[in-house]
Amino acid sequence: MADLRRGFFRMGITGDVGWPSREQDVAFKGLTLKLMPETESLAPSIVVRMDGTRSQGEVRQALQEFLSALVWARDRPAVETFSTFCTGAPLGVGKGPTARMIDNSIIEYAPAPADPRAKLALALYREARSVNMLPYEFLGYFKILNVIHNKGNAQIEWIRQTVGKVPDLDAKKRLAEIASAGSDAGDYLYVSGRCAVAHAFGDPVVNPDDPGDVGRLSQDLPVIKALARYVIEHELGVRSEATVWEEHLYEIEGFRGMFGPDMVARLKGGDEVKAEELVVPEVLSLRLQGHEQLASFSGLRASVDAVQGGVVRIALEATESKLRVWVLLYFQEERLVLDAVANVEVIDDGTVEAARMGIDYLKFLQGWLANGVAEVWHEGERLGRSEPAMPVNMRPDWGALDRQVEELKKRVERGPEGSAKAGG
Repeated sequence: MADLRRGFFRMGITGDVGWPSREQDVAFKGLTLKLMPETESLAPSIVVRMDGTRSQGEVRQALQEFLSALVWARDRPAVETFSTFCTGAPLGVGKGPTARMIDNSIIEYAPAPADPRAKLALALYREARSVNMLPYEFLGYFKILNVIHNKGNAQIEWIRQTVGKVPDLDAKKRLAEIASAGSDAGDYLYVSGRCAVAHAFGDPVVNPDDPGDVGRLSQDLPVIKALARYVIEHELGVRSEATVWEEHLYEIEGFRGMFGPDMVARLKGGDEVKAEELVVPEVLSLRLQGHEQLASFSGLRASVDAVQGGVVRIALEATESKLRVWVLLYFQEERLVLDAVANVEVIDDGTVEAARMGIDYLKFLQGWLANGVAEVWHEGERLGRSEPAMPVNMRPDWGALDRQVEELKKRVERGPEGSAKAGG
C-alpha cells in the first residue's frame, strides 16, 4: 500500500502575484518549496517533496499560508487552481486561459507569523485581494478589522482613531471627501460599507447591479484596504515588504537571530567581541540566487575566524581544503559581503577534484559578475544574502572564462594525470 505521506505534492497557482521564470527553492515553515515556472502547457506551481513527517492536508495548509504571505508582501492576487499527489515523480498541473504570471520575480519575502490572529489576517487578506467581486473585496478587508475588534462599536472607534495614520494617498483623498460631506469616517465605513454589503435587508444596501452603489464602494475601497494593512502590520506585527526594504535588515537577518539581541547590540556598537564568542553552524552552503546549487559550494565547513569593529568574518572551507571562501557580516551597516574575486581561493594541486572545484568556482564567478546575489544557507534556511554584485573597474572577459571552464572539463575527462591549473 502506498504511503500517502511520502511523495510529491504539487499545487497549481494563478493570479498576477508574479512568479520566477526558472525554478527557485524557498524555505517556508520547515519545508523546501520548489517554485516551478509556467510552461506552454503547465501552470505555475509549487512542488514539495514529502518525507513522511506531514500529511497532505498539513502540506496543503502550509502552501496556502505561503500564498497568503506572498499576496501580503506583493499586494497581488494568487489562488490555487488544482493540486496533485504522486509517490513517484511530481505530476504536472495544467492551466486554463489565465493571464501569465511570470515576471522574472525572485521570491524574497514571505512572512510566517506564529500568532494565529496574524495567520488568519493574512489568509483573509489573500481572500480579499484575490476575489473578483468588488463588494466582497471590501467586506474581506473589513473582516480583518474584526480580527482585533469583535463589536461594531469598537471597530467604529478604532477607525476614527486610525484613519489619520494611514499613508496611502488615495485613501487620504477619499477620507477628505468623506469629511467634507460631513460624515464620520468610522460610522460611514461601518454602516454604508460593511453593513450595506453584508446585509440585504435595511438601508443603505449595496446592490451589485446599481452603478452608483458599486462606484461609491470603489471610491471607499482604498480606505478600508489601507486600514486592513495597518491592522496586519501595526496591530499584528507582520511587516510589509516596503518596511522590510526600508529597514534593510534582510541581508543578515538569519545571523542576527542566531547571535541574539545582546550580541548584535555589542557588534552594532563596535564593542570588542572575540571570535570564539560567536557560534555558527558547523556546515553552511553558498549559492547564487536563482542559480543551481554548485556541489563545491555545498556543505562547507564554517567557522568565525575574525571579528573587528562590528564586522564578523566567517571562513568556509571545502572538505578537501581546495576551496576557501570568506563571508563578511557588517552589523553596523546591516550588510553581507562576498567578493567572488577577492574572497574566494581555489587551491589547485593538479587533482581532478581540484579541477571540478575550479569549474564550479568559475561558474560561481560568472554568475556573480552578472549582478549575482550571494546567499548563505543552513538546512533549508537562508541566513543571509548580499546585494546584487556591481564590480567596479572591471570588464569581465566572458570568452576567457568560458575557455577556462572547457579546459578544466577536458582535464576532468583525462583523469588524474591532468595538470591544467584552475583559474581564480
